[in-house]
Amino acid sequence: MDNTDEAVSEPISAHLADDLMSTTPAGWHSFYDQLSRRFAAVGLAKVSHFLNYGYAAMDSRNDSTAVIREGTFNANSVRLVFELIGSLDLNGCAVVDIGCGRGGTAALVAENFAAQVTGVDRSSEAIAFCRATHLNPSLRFEVGDALNLPLDNESCDVVMNVESSHSYSNLGKFLGEVRRISRPGAWFLHTDLLGSYEWDQVRTRLRTLDFSIESERDITANVIASRNQAVGDWDRIYGDTGPRVANFLALPGSVVYEQLRAGILEYKIMRSRLRPAAE
Repeated sequence: MDNTDEAVSEPISAHLADDLMSTTPAGWHSFYDQLSRRFAAVGLAKVSHFLNYGYAAMDSRNDSTAVIREGTFNANSVRLVFELIGSLDLNGCAVVDIGCGRGGTAALVAENFAAQVTGVDRSSEAIAFCRATHLNPSLRFEVGDALNLPLDNESCDVVMNVESSHSYSNLGKFLGEVRRISRPGAWFLHTDLLGSYEWDQVRTRLRTLDFSIESERDITANVIASRNQAVGDWDRIYGDTGPRVANFLALPGSVVYEQLRAGILEYKIMRSRLRPAAE
């Protein structure tokens, strides 16, 4: 059986827990490898560069003024990345995107800034896709674990993490790795859906690691609005109509969607900066 046959025959949700947030790191790894094969099987591999829930602008209170080209596939997902960056100038920076998935965030940064960008992800199939698809010479992609990054100490000016940290088994260890690879004055740009307790853990750990939280913004309403705009042919794309995939996509009516609506899960953008050496 080749990879395409496997992608079609096995339910894509097989490796996800009923409670999405309880899925093990190994389960996420297997799921994302299978997802890469699924996108190839349905002919969407060339355009499916983003997997995040997206950001829908609801008023004028947005952090980014970036204009997204009309007809952009997954425009709300692109907008989320621009909102995370906000007004920061990433020109001349060494940027790493941890949990880069299919490379959309890393490629977007390389396209819009004169930066050297590295994407890191546990999924070897996702990294193979990135290397074959995103050919900007300012980009490179590496297989690696967020808890044991294949990067040198103090090698990055900007660390990005988009909707990935909720799948890690140890948030504290991950943040320690962010600290290890960050140069003095580096930015950590983090956006994800976590419970209030986990966000408290993130704040406390960052402060002990000499990061200053420069801004924190709850964008749950914008993410819910994006999910309300989600396309209706998800069953064809993902090949699975079960509740686990609905949870993964945070589709209206799913458990994750309702947890976001109820405030059990909070989707935030947090920008932190490592104390500069002179301070």
